[in-house]
Amino acid sequence: MGAEGTLHGEPARFERGFRQVGEQTWAWLQPNGGLGESNAGLIASGDHALLVDTLWDLPLTRRMLAAACDLVDAAPETVVNTHSDGDHVWGNQLLAGARIVSTSTAKQLMALDTPADLRRLKRLGRLIRPLGREMAPFDWDGVELTLPAETFDGEMELAVGERRLRLIEVGPAHTAGDAVVWAPDVSVCFAADILFIGCTPITWAGPLAGWLAAIDRISALGATTFVPGHGPVCDRAAVDLLRQYLEWAQAEGGALLDRGVPPAKAAAELLLSEEFKTLPWAEWDDPARLVITLSTERFRRDGGEGHLTGFGRTKAILRMQRLRSKL
Repeated sequence: MGAEGTLHGEPARFERGFRQVGEQTWAWLQPNGGLGESNAGLIASGDHALLVDTLWDLPLTRRMLAAACDLVDAAPETVVNTHSDGDHVWGNQLLAGARIVSTSTAKQLMALDTPADLRRLKRLGRLIRPLGREMAPFDWDGVELTLPAETFDGEMELAVGERRLRLIEVGPAHTAGDAVVWAPDVSVCFAADILFIGCTPITWAGPLAGWLAAIDRISALGATTFVPGHGPVCDRAAVDLLRQYLEWAQAEGGALLDRGVPPAKAAAELLLSEEFKTLPWAEWDDPARLVITLSTERFRRDGGEGHLTGFGRTKAILRMQRLRSKL
């Protein structure tokens, strides 16, 4: 599968497909981690299997499930949705007979940004060419929102055959209902969108202080391997670098917001500076996502609760598109 490009037609920096990260433990990777190029996970024990997240549409999820059949004989009987974003949830209907679990907050948020919303945004993308190109690989026709039947708050233990997993709520961070899946027997943390590796993170909930706390939480687990929601499998050094980026966004972006600079203008000032070119994350994909992160930070500072959804989310995405054209 290594010769394949990304869903967006770019050269792939790592292979698409399942990568083994531990005994009977695999990460499903979609290079390079851009919009909708989300990762998932498969954990098995004997005749039992658990899936960490589904994908953004039915064809992508079907491809992943077909590949899983080559690794384990058992169909996933449990699905953990790590958070509410569609690229980790909208394949759920293909596993409607499974036990589907998420945090309580994630389940509530799943109903706010629906497949119908994205179908409308995709139609808008026909008028805004960069947005249309980004959405072109995905087919949301036929997607029916399938919500988890079981929720938890704080922590939950799950059994997969003889194995024991911990689900740990770490949000609000990327979204308000983030959770990670910790497999202590193989020292693997499925960190989902708490980690973006090689691509700029995007904040829908925040505040940035909450995301930093989530990184502290997963770092304390002592994992040797992390599976991000976007990007390649990584070690602790990559997690620490992401932490540095978020600290930079909090300090530099926050200072501009404190001076009354609008989020889009603040992001442009930072990304177009000479200093930015010297920073390690200047090489990450899609730096313009900083617009959304600072928009969310402004929203939180103004007393907003939950996370950007609906029109607020669409407006931030359009501002990000405008900044991309300048970079």
